[in-house]
Amino acid sequence: MRNTFYLILCLSFLVMCNDHPKELLPELSRAESLIQHNPDSALMILDSMEVPSPSDKFQYATWCLLITQARDKNYIKHISDSLINIALDYFEKQNDPVRKATALYYEGRVNHDLNNAEEATDYYLRARDAAKNTTDYRLLCLINIHLGTLYAYRGLADLALKAYENAYDYSIQLKDSTLISNSYSCLGRVSTLNNDWTKGLDYYKKAIGIAEQAGSLKALTLAYGEISTVYSVLSMLDSSMYYLKKSKEIKEINNTSALSQTYLGIGETYYFMGESDSAYFYLEKALNTTNIYTKCNAIQILYYLYRDLGKYEDAIKYNEQYWVYNDSIDTINRCTKIAEIQAKYDKEKMQNKNNQLEITERNNEILGCSVLLILLIIIIIIVYVYRKKLINRIHEIENIKKELDSHLARIHENDVTISQNQHQIDSLSLQVQNSSGLEIDLNNKMLEIKQLHQDNVSLQSQNRRLEGDIEKFKMDLREKGRELETYGHVVLENTRLHDREKYLCIQLINHIEILNNLKSDPKYIEESQWPEIFDSMNIVYPNLIDRLRKDFSLTDSDLWICCLIKLQFSNSTMARVIAVAPSSVTKRKQRLKERINQHLKTPLEGEMSIEAYLWKY
Repeated sequence: MRNTFYLILCLSFLVMCNDHPKELLPELSRAESLIQHNPDSALMILDSMEVPSPSDKFQYATWCLLITQARDKNYIKHISDSLINIALDYFEKQNDPVRKATALYYEGRVNHDLNNAEEATDYYLRARDAAKNTTDYRLLCLINIHLGTLYAYRGLADLALKAYENAYDYSIQLKDSTLISNSYSCLGRVSTLNNDWTKGLDYYKKAIGIAEQAGSLKALTLAYGEISTVYSVLSMLDSSMYYLKKSKEIKEINNTSALSQTYLGIGETYYFMGESDSAYFYLEKALNTTNIYTKCNAIQILYYLYRDLGKYEDAIKYNEQYWVYNDSIDTINRCTKIAEIQAKYDKEKMQNKNNQLEITERNNEILGCSVLLILLIIIIIIVYVYRKKLINRIHEIENIKKELDSHLARIHENDVTISQNQHQIDSLSLQVQNSSGLEIDLNNKMLEIKQLHQDNVSLQSQNRRLEGDIEKFKMDLREKGRELETYGHVVLENTRLHDREKYLCIQLINHIEILNNLKSDPKYIEESQWPEIFDSMNIVYPNLIDRLRKDFSLTDSDLWICCLIKLQFSNSTMARVIAVAPSSVTKRKQRLKERINQHLKTPLEGEMSIEAYLWKY
């Protein structure tokens, strides 16, 4: 007993040694406190400090997250996702919803800069789901603004409007004038996207009024720049020029780095107004920049200006300069690709180092588990010593009866499995006919159909052997005839109950309005409709949503896919109701399968689709 006590003491010591405190380094704590209002100072601290060791996962992941955040707030374009991936990999596994939501949001920002619009949208949606469990309204506002912008540029005006309205609501809760003004500018943007120019101008004017009252210069320049563009499209060049000059006045005092873009806008507007001298003056000022894109556009308009004036020698000069800068831009784009390749290499190198660290940690965990296993073996031996009596011998007739019960149960299980397999074959065959997903997804379904056919043949053969054994048992147990007849009735009744369950599920779906409408006329589902759908699915399939959340820790967007799979929608239909591409649905299913596998003792085999698992779940 004394040895057992020492083993328990050692085990407790190992557990305590693995409990690391999570207090931030002083530099990280200081940078985090400055990140919102003084991001330039935060970036200076993060750049100058010694980078935490990757072995200290918490400090290193926090540094990766904060430096990505600081660069974003200082308008530095992201060219690699290696750092934010490290932060996200860590915080997704921690009980820290704010940092998890923040990491997902900046994963979206990075992918946005890398022109991965589909991935950025997915990360913003996941960030929004995670942030809903927090009171960080600023983060929720920013998520919805950027999500709305992605929708707006893809022509999804309704989705953009909903996201911008959410951003406005959060900005009102924050009582932040800058964010309120920016939200009005976003609403103006989506209104003009719908060709509602009057409403758009009204929103921009509200944005300007709030920004002027609060003295928010960044919000003012955003609203001035966008409203001037609207007036230019409407050919109201005087109004466009008025707001461009207002923007110029602010930038000349506070933001000289962005002046050249404003000079370009003024010069271009003067060109359209036919005022050549003024256009030339501002276009020449726009050339005084290191931004090669602004310089290239200014030179192109100067070419048009001199061409229209009939000064062909000067026009040719600017045309030659334009092609030189255009070639430079092409070279920059190629260099960016090279930088992305290098960043990918650096990321893989870092992952290899992290894998080595994980192996070391895993060995330590195995050591702890070994101690626990030894302790369990000792306890089993003690129990075995004090329980030496053998179990009473079972009479031969009872053994035969148990064998009979086992055979009948196996036949019933096989019949149920055969019926379920046939149902899956029918459903998968229908999806193969209607599928517009990836080829690998179609191949997996075809392989699964073939495997299910083979399983049914094997089960039917097994049933015939079991029935033969049962006939032998019947001959040995003639006096048990009535019992056997009762068992046969039970097997038949269980099969009928299974078929009745499927029928009742279909009837329930038909009688629940929201599910019936969704099945008969699949169309985009508003976010506000999902709670009702979840409640309805819990009725049809008892506690389905609650069990999925508990067993696999799934997000709301994961649960959307689960519901649509249970309703047996094809990939193209799913894409329509959640407003994504069919290929994105396939990727989401693959990620869902990976997340579920993390919680299963026996992961799903490669050929078993997530549909087959959830239909049985």
